[in-house]
Amino acid sequence: MEQSDSEEEMEELTPHQMDLLVQLQDLTGLEDLEVCRALLESRQWDLETVAREQLGMLAPQAEPDNNEDDIHDIPAPAVAPVHPVWSLPRTSLGWVLYIVSLPARLFAGGMGAVWAFVTSLVGLPPRPTSQVADPRGDVAAFCREWEEAFGTEHPTFNRGSYSQVLEEAKRELKFLLVYLHCEDHQDTGRFCREVLSNPLVMDQVAARNIIFWGCSVSRPEGYRVSQALRENTYPFMAMIVLRQNRMVVVGRREGMVQADAMVQWIQDTVTDYEAFIVAARAERDERNLDREIRSEQEAAFADTLRRDQEREQRVREKEEVDRKEEEERERLRREELDRKDEIVRLKVELAGEIPEEPELGGEDTVRVVIKLPGGQRLERRFLLSHSLKHIYYFVFCHPDSPDQFDIVTNFPRRTLPCKPGPATPAPPSLKEAGFGKSEMLFVADLDS
Repeated sequence: MEQSDSEEEMEELTPHQMDLLVQLQDLTGLEDLEVCRALLESRQWDLETVAREQLGMLAPQAEPDNNEDDIHDIPAPAVAPVHPVWSLPRTSLGWVLYIVSLPARLFAGGMGAVWAFVTSLVGLPPRPTSQVADPRGDVAAFCREWEEAFGTEHPTFNRGSYSQVLEEAKRELKFLLVYLHCEDHQDTGRFCREVLSNPLVMDQVAARNIIFWGCSVSRPEGYRVSQALRENTYPFMAMIVLRQNRMVVVGRREGMVQADAMVQWIQDTVTDYEAFIVAARAERDERNLDREIRSEQEAAFADTLRRDQEREQRVREKEEVDRKEEEERERLRREELDRKDEIVRLKVELAGEIPEEPELGGEDTVRVVIKLPGGQRLERRFLLSHSLKHIYYFVFCHPDSPDQFDIVTNFPRRTLPCKPGPATPAPPSLKEAGFGKSEMLFVADLDS
């Protein structure tokens, strides 16, 4: 289970980076993954730029683009020119890479032509492509074909793509057991019937809560995973687990083994690397706890802030009510002052309209006695030709008179139309009101 440094470095690459490595191999014929990786890293994993440099093609003119999307999240399209144009490298680095890669390109090109000729003669399928059009479809087809050939007794296959199952194992903090299936290997059938279909293996995978995923290397998705894991022979099993927030291969099993040896390998691998899961779960629990504490603190702060805002709102509303009440009181006070000033002005103005008191004993002279609400008695003489408004003005201009009043007779009780207004702009005269030589009138206070 020990691995070389180069293999560990390759396993640390993301699936997308491994896909770029395989595409660069297909385009240029380079078989050394270290060289491919160095070329891609020198161009920030820009497959198109590296491929054009290796194939001696001029770079296309850049077109202005207002989009600022991150291209590292989008798989680079494979460059496959119909008629490659070879030209000399333009830089010193290009010369170095050209010289380093020339033997490999010549060898790969020759071997590729020979292999294509041989496979066309014997009817073997062509080399699988690294372009994966439907990864979930590849996995589903493999699971269906496996069950048709070996039955339904097997560890439960996860039917997602390789990227999806990696994300699921990372999210749920579970071990991921990967099985790469090669139909042409002599031990594949026996391994599937005697090991994967063995109840001990099935129980061990289920008991350890391991996610089990498999695919055929004859399909694009399986071939892509094969290029990433770099197996040497079949049957091939790899155990993957989250380590330092990255999914890494912690165990490999290649070649035919017995069921009990497979069970023991699964037990040992899980036992040896379960600490990673425990540490990741503890770290995640700590983050969740911190998040919960922070959420509770934020909720408490928000509640306190809400109560403070409500209290301040109530204070502002009370202050607003008090302010409006004070403004209303001030308005009423001013209106009252204005009304009293207006009454004083009217008393001064109307006092001049009261006619002179006639002589005592005149034929048309009427003696009028007026009783105020406060008990005061007013007495004055008027002529029968005088208007009732003059009696009203006389009472109104007296200091003890109420501001709003009516003048009434006692018997029969009736209200005299003394005050000029819209209904009676010209009140009748005393004669028209039926006054005699002496009359007793009463002032009714309308404000009381």
